[in-house]
Amino acid sequence: MYQKIHRRLAFFFAGIASLILVIMSGIYQYMSETETKYNSFLTFTGEMNTLLSNLENQTTVTYEWLTKVSAGGKYIIGLYDNEIPLSYTTTALNDSEQMLVQEVLENNKDFINSIASSAYYGSVHKEFAYKAADKQEYYICYSSMNRASGTLCTVLLFPTKALKIQFIRQRTTLLCLNLLGILALFVFSYYYTGRLLRPVREAHEKQAAFIAGASHELRTPVSVILSSISALKCADPSEQPRFFATIESEGARMSHLINELLTLVRSDNQSWLFHMEDTEPDTLLLNVYEAYKPIADGQNIRLSIQLPDEAFPVCHWDAERIAQVLEILLSNAISYSRENGSIILNLSYEHQEFRLQVIDNGIGISPAAKAHVFDRFYREDTARSGKEHFGLGLSIAKEIVSAHHGKILVDDTPGGGATFTVVLPQRL
Repeated sequence: MYQKIHRRLAFFFAGIASLILVIMSGIYQYMSETETKYNSFLTFTGEMNTLLSNLENQTTVTYEWLTKVSAGGKYIIGLYDNEIPLSYTTTALNDSEQMLVQEVLENNKDFINSIASSAYYGSVHKEFAYKAADKQEYYICYSSMNRASGTLCTVLLFPTKALKIQFIRQRTTLLCLNLLGILALFVFSYYYTGRLLRPVREAHEKQAAFIAGASHELRTPVSVILSSISALKCADPSEQPRFFATIESEGARMSHLINELLTLVRSDNQSWLFHMEDTEPDTLLLNVYEAYKPIADGQNIRLSIQLPDEAFPVCHWDAERIAQVLEILLSNAISYSRENGSIILNLSYEHQEFRLQVIDNGIGISPAAKAHVFDRFYREDTARSGKEHFGLGLSIAKEIVSAHHGKILVDDTPGGGATFTVVLPQRL
């Protein structure tokens, strides 16, 4: 599913970016060609001004001068004296060029007549763009001069084929660059949409694992309860209390699991409410210590507390939640400690940070398990098999500590065991 979404998003974003790239490139090319055409036409107009000024100063128009002016075929020049073509027009121009000049004169009669009438007392010329019947484009200069012998008309054509070839090369280059850009955009989009989807995929995988783990954990007490009810139907009255006790125990176990699941769900939905208030950290630790001291004594485990002699500053925490973190750590430490083991509850303060530690000398945590010990439903088989824990306590503890902008760490206790350290700022 994510591969399909990944591809669709990559194509969507790359497609939009590519469309913008093509549109902007097209606009740039259009503006560039328009400006080039305009500058080219201005250049042509300037050259025509110079050429016609020289022509006006010529008393006799020679074949050599006209050949030089044509610049080796750069221009096509047609000369008409009183509408009669001069010898240069009939000899220097081939048949197709002569036909082209005639086509220009015939297709622009009205325009040419207006120019001729305005040249009655002198000379005038006009430049314009023209597309011939063969689709070739030209810049045309038409001039009319009044001379002693009559009216001299000049039709000068400049083929813009070289300009068109230049545009084709520019368009081809731009097309290749656009294709490379589109390819780069697709690669870039595929890579970064993959990175964008990675947290979503991880969240979905965690959610699926969460649901699978919850289903697995709930299945066991439900199965035990249903089995006990079936057995209760046909059991002797003397055996019924045992089944009722089992049902009650498994019901309480299931209720505890559901409460932990709801706690994590509220954390994920960011609907977990915290009541921050001024708290004395040493008093908080003493209360937790006094609550768990009888439990530890009942399992032959020595629980002690270490507090420095100097007074601690007041902190701003949710005291109930931090106490819950310590209870989770102490409950785990008691469950996984050996008989006659010891657990130390320690508190220290340095650089405006509190360090709360639960140190045990129990079975410890393997290096491979340390990377996953705060994952939901994670239980190290060698350490936690058969224990009354669902693998959610440390996850809840991590969420509470993170909400207080703190961190929770796990290390080995020298000589064996595990040390959990909670680092919390004095104030958020």
